[in-house]
Amino acid sequence: MILDKILASKRDELPRRKALVPAAELAKRLDGAPAARDFAGAIRRGPEGAIRLIAEFKRASPSQGVIRSDLGPAQVARLYAGAGAAAISVLTDAPFFHGSSDDLRSAREAVKIPVVQKDFILDDYQLLEARALGADAILLIVAALPGDELARLHRRAAELGLAALVEVHDESDLDRALAIQPKIVGINNRDLRTFRVDVATTFRLRPLIPPAVIVVSESGIRSRADALRLREAGVDAMLVGERLMRQPDPGKAAAELLGA
Repeated sequence: MILDKILASKRDELPRRKALVPAAELAKRLDGAPAARDFAGAIRRGPEGAIRLIAEFKRASPSQGVIRSDLGPAQVARLYAGAGAAAISVLTDAPFFHGSSDDLRSAREAVKIPVVQKDFILDDYQLLEARALGADAILLIVAALPGDELARLHRRAAELGLAALVEVHDESDLDRALAIQPKIVGINNRDLRTFRVDVATTFRLRPLIPPAVIVVSESGIRSRADALRLREAGVDAMLVGERLMRQPDPGKAAAELLGA
């Protein structure tokens, strides 16, 4: 499975990163770090009921190969923010998504809205790293975190001031996610085991999530009609990357998705 390959690569990579920049050094960098921006507040639906957009900077993917190579993260982040995106997502995995820590840093410096680091987090070190880079939120993939690791990393993220987007794909994932009482649940319409996409996943799982939990639909959202259907289903925000990155003007595509 693709997810297993990605997680194995991440486990191999972590010791090298820890040796290069020890956790103690990352902890020191947090002393003067600015406060995290309010990711949850930014993506929660307002009184008017409009669905929010988390617009993603994504260079490549295992299923699609290179998506975009001519635009940098700061430029794209500014286009997204100008189009009305509520937050920015940045892929930082290098082997499979061609991302980097510099992409995250550059995007956050370019905008004033929250930035979420999209990666495969397995270890406390990665949370320290994310906060030191300036991330306001991180992704925790339920299927990647066995046993008590999901709850433990969720608590640790909160201690560091990081919001957590807790990602699920099916009912089993959702049961585990709700057990840790998350503020934000992301429903990934892409099965990370097979990389098949089906937006119906969101419509199936949304009714099972308590009203107080912020719900994000991820992957496979391609049109304003999709956005309106998600809004009617009670989804707070949509995370869209590849669809926007493939357009000549990602900012214009983001504005159209929002109905501007």
